[in-house]
Amino acid sequence: MQWIILFIENQAVYDWQGRTYMLVLVGIVVCQSLVEQLCEKHSGMTEAKVQVALTGMLYRKSLHSLQFISICSLPPFLHIQNNINNNKQQLSCVSSHSHHQGAGVAAHLAGDIERVAGLVGTLPQLLSCPLRVALCLGLLWRELGPAALVGLTVLLLLIPLNSAVERRASQLKRSQMTVREDREALLTEMLAEIKMLKQLAWEAWFQYRVTAARERELETLSILGYLTAFLMLSRVCEPFLVCLSSLGAFVLMHDGNVLTAAQVFTSIWLLRLLRPPLLHLPNLSPILTQAKHSLCHLESIFRTETTDLDCCHPGTTSDGAELSLSSSCLTEALYRNSQDDQLSEIKVEMDRPSTSGSGADMRGYLRAFGWGWVGLTLAAQLGLVLVSVGQDALLGLWTSDAKEVQGLEGWTELRDSRLSLYAVLGLLQAILVCGAAHFLTQGSLRAAGGVHSGLLSDVLHLPLRFFQNTPPQRVLQAFTRDMYVIEHQVPEHLHDWAHSQLDMCAAVLLISLITPVFILAAGPLLILLVRVQSQYTFVLRRMKCLEIASHLSVKALFREMPHEENGDAVNSADFSYQDRSDHHQTLHDHLVCHFNKIIMASWVSLRLDAILWVLVFLVTVILMDSADTVDSGIVGLALLYTLSMRRVFHQCRKASADVHDCMLSVRKVAEYSNLEKETPWVLPCRGPPGWPQRGEIEFRNVETKCPDGHLPVLRGLSFHIQRGEKVAVLSRERAETEALVSCLLRTLEDVSGTLLIDGVDVACLGLQDLRRRINVIPQVPVLFSGSLRANLDPARMLPDAQVWLALDLCHLKETVQVLPGQLLHPMQDGAASLSEGEKRLLCVARALLRGSSVLLVEEPLASVEPEAECLVQQVIHTEFSECTVLTLTQSPHAVMDAHRVLVLDMGRVVDFDTASNVFQRNAALTPRAQTDALRGTQP
Repeated sequence: MQWIILFIENQAVYDWQGRTYMLVLVGIVVCQSLVEQLCEKHSGMTEAKVQVALTGMLYRKSLHSLQFISICSLPPFLHIQNNINNNKQQLSCVSSHSHHQGAGVAAHLAGDIERVAGLVGTLPQLLSCPLRVALCLGLLWRELGPAALVGLTVLLLLIPLNSAVERRASQLKRSQMTVREDREALLTEMLAEIKMLKQLAWEAWFQYRVTAARERELETLSILGYLTAFLMLSRVCEPFLVCLSSLGAFVLMHDGNVLTAAQVFTSIWLLRLLRPPLLHLPNLSPILTQAKHSLCHLESIFRTETTDLDCCHPGTTSDGAELSLSSSCLTEALYRNSQDDQLSEIKVEMDRPSTSGSGADMRGYLRAFGWGWVGLTLAAQLGLVLVSVGQDALLGLWTSDAKEVQGLEGWTELRDSRLSLYAVLGLLQAILVCGAAHFLTQGSLRAAGGVHSGLLSDVLHLPLRFFQNTPPQRVLQAFTRDMYVIEHQVPEHLHDWAHSQLDMCAAVLLISLITPVFILAAGPLLILLVRVQSQYTFVLRRMKCLEIASHLSVKALFREMPHEENGDAVNSADFSYQDRSDHHQTLHDHLVCHFNKIIMASWVSLRLDAILWVLVFLVTVILMDSADTVDSGIVGLALLYTLSMRRVFHQCRKASADVHDCMLSVRKVAEYSNLEKETPWVLPCRGPPGWPQRGEIEFRNVETKCPDGHLPVLRGLSFHIQRGEKVAVLSRERAETEALVSCLLRTLEDVSGTLLIDGVDVACLGLQDLRRRINVIPQVPVLFSGSLRANLDPARMLPDAQVWLALDLCHLKETVQVLPGQLLHPMQDGAASLSEGEKRLLCVARALLRGSSVLLVEEPLASVEPEAECLVQQVIHTEFSECTVLTLTQSPHAVMDAHRVLVLDMGRVVDFDTASNVFQRNAALTPRAQTDALRGTQP
C-alpha cells in the first residue's frame, strides 16, 4: 500500500512500476487469505480429531474399569452438562445440591477435553503473536519513530481497564444466574403443578411471582448493559485513541515532522494489525495454565485403575466447588434424560432449513424492541460509521493540505486545527457510542421483558390437554434457553449485523465517490456477495440438522451402555465386538460431520476472499489509471477501505448466520401465541351475584371427545344433584372420575351437552369465575413454594385471624404454631415438615377460606394417615354441611355416609340411588364383595 501511495505521490517515470506494485499488493492479499484459511481449516480438523480421540479413550477406560462415570466425559459439543441441569428435577437419587455437583462433574471433564484440544490453535499463537507484534512495532518505528511507543503505551494501559470491567461483568452474570435459577424453579413448579393451578384459578398468582423474579433479573441485566456499553466504547474508540496519540505525538515532537499520506495510512493499517495480537497475548498465559491442569487431570484418569470421582477429580472444580457424587446417580441422570426435546429440535431444524420466515420473526422482535428505539439505535450506528469515515477522510485531507502550506507558521496552524478537529470527531464518536449502547440496552430490555411477559401469559392460557401432550421440559426451554438467546444474543448479533451492513455500504460509497467507475463493478460484486451468503445460510441450516442428529447418536451410544442396577456390577464382556465397532463408527460419523462443517466454512471464506481479490484488483487498476488526477491522500483512503473489506465481508457473513439462528428462538417463543387457547378467564356473563348459592348440579347428555386418549369418553351423562346433597361417585377407573371433574372445572374443552350449576350453563362463564367457585380436595395434596399463608390465601385478601380460624377448624392450629415462622413458614421441598395427612388438612383449610357451595373430594392416597383422614371427613361433615359435596372414589367403603351414590361404568351412569339400594341391585359393588374379590386375587 505504501509503495502505491508513493508511486502516485512521486509520479514515477516508468509505468511498469505501478503495475508491479499493483500485482504485488494483490498477490499479498491472495497469499494472506489462502494461508489463513489453510491454517484455520487444518487447526479445526486437528482439534476435532483430538476431541474424538479423548472421548474414545475415556470410553475404553470406562469399559476396562467396569465403571461408567466416564459417560460425563462427552466432548463439549454434546452439552451434557446442560442436559443434566435441565433434568435435575427428575432425579430421585440425589438432592438438589447433588444435581449441581453432577453438572459440575460433567462440565469439568468436558472442559478438560475442550481445553486440551484447544492447544492445537493456542500453541502456534505463542510464536505468531510475538512475531506479529514485533514486526508491526518495527515498521511503525520506521514510520513514526519514538511516537509509535506512545500509541503502544495507550493500548497497554487500556488492557487492564478492560479486564477489570470484564471481571465485573462476569460477577454480574453470576448474580444474574442466581436470580435466573429462582425464576426457573418457579417455572418448573408451575409446569409440574399446572393442573392444580388451573383448578384453583391461581394462574395470576404464579404469573405475579414469576414476573417479580423476572423484574429482578432485568435489573441485573440493565446494569450489565451499561458495563457492556463501556466495553463497546473501548472497542470502538480504542483504535482512535491509539491513532490520535501516535500521530499527535509524531507531529508535536518536532515542528519539522510533517505527515504524508504514505505515513498516515501505513501507520493506521499497522496499528490495526498490531491491536489483535497485542490484546490476545495476555490471555495466552491463563489459557495455557488451564490447559496444563486439564492435561494433567486427564492423564491421572488414564493412569488410574478405576474412574472413581475421588481419583478423577482433584477435589474441586474450576469454581472451587467440592465434588462428590456416585457414578450411578450421574448414569441415572442420563438414562432419565428424555429424547423428546432433542427429537423436536431435529424436527424444527429439518422443517425449516431455509431462510423463509426470518423476516417475519425479525419484525416481531423489532416490534417488541420498540420502533422508536430501533430508529435511535440505527441513527446512532449510522452516525458512528459516518464519523469513522470522517476521521479517516480528515487525515487524507490533512496530508493533501500539507503539500500546499508554505512556511513553518502555516504548517503549525494547519496541524493544530486538524488535530483539534480530529479530537472533536473522536469525542463525537464516544458520545455516539454511548448513545447507541444506551438505546440498544433500553430496547433489548423492553424486548426481553415484553417477550417473556407475553410468553408467560400465552403458556398460562393454554388448555390442560396441551400440557398433557407436551413434555414440560420443552416448555421450560422456551423460558430458559430461548429467552437467554433473545435477551443476550439477539441484540448483540443484530447490532453486529447492522453495523457490518453500514460499514459495507459506507466503504462502497466512499470508494465509488473516489473512483466513480467503480460503480459499474460494485453492483455485480454485491449481487455475487449476496448469492454466496444465501447459499452459505441454506447449507448451514442443513449442516446444523446433521450435526444435531450426530450429537444424538453419540448421546444414545453412551445411554445404551450397561450400568449398575441394584448394586450389581457390570462386566465388560457385556459389550460385544459389534458394540465397540458401533461406538467407533458413531464417533467417526460425528467426526466426518464436523469435518464437513469446517470444509463448508472454508468454502464460503474462499469465495468471499475471491470477491475481495477482484475488488482489490479493480480498485488498484482504477487508481493507477487516474494517477494524474487523484491525490495521494485520497488514494491511501481508498486502499485503506478496500483492504478492510475482508473483515467487513466475514463479519457480515457471521452476523447474518448468527441472526438467522437467533431468529429460530424468537420463532419458537412466538409459536406459543399462535396455539389454541382455552376459554377466556373472565367473560361479561359472570352469573348472578353470589353464584352459586344452592349448589345444584345437573348434567344433560354430557359427552366428551378425547382424541388424545388421556381420558375416557363420557357417553350421554345425565343426572341431577340436589342442593346440599352429599353424593359419592363410584367408578372402577379413576380416569372416569377425573373426566367428571374436568367437565365441572372445564379443564376438558371437548364436551358436548349441557352442564348447569344453579341453573347457569357453565359454558357461558369465564374459566376463573367458574373455578374460583368450585373447591377441590385433590387426591395428591399440592402445596406450592412460598409461605404457608400464601398456600391458603395467595392474594392476602383475608385477615390473619380468619386464616387462623380455618386452621383451628381443621385441627392444624397447634401444628402451625410450632413451625418456624408460623404462617410465614416456607413450604419449599413439598413441605417436608408436614405429614401427608396434614397436607390434606391444609387443602381442606384452603377450601374453607375460598368459601363455595360445591366441593369435590378425591379419594386419598394410602400414605395418608387414617387418623388424619378421619379428621378430614369430620371437617367436611361439620363445616361443609350446607355445601354440595361430591366424593370421587373407587372404593365402596367410602360411600356409606353419602346421601346417594352415582355409579359410572364405561362412561355411562349405571345407577344413581341411595347406597343401600345401589348395593342391593348391584351385589358385586358391595364392600364385602370387593373385599372377597381382593382376597381371591391374593396368592
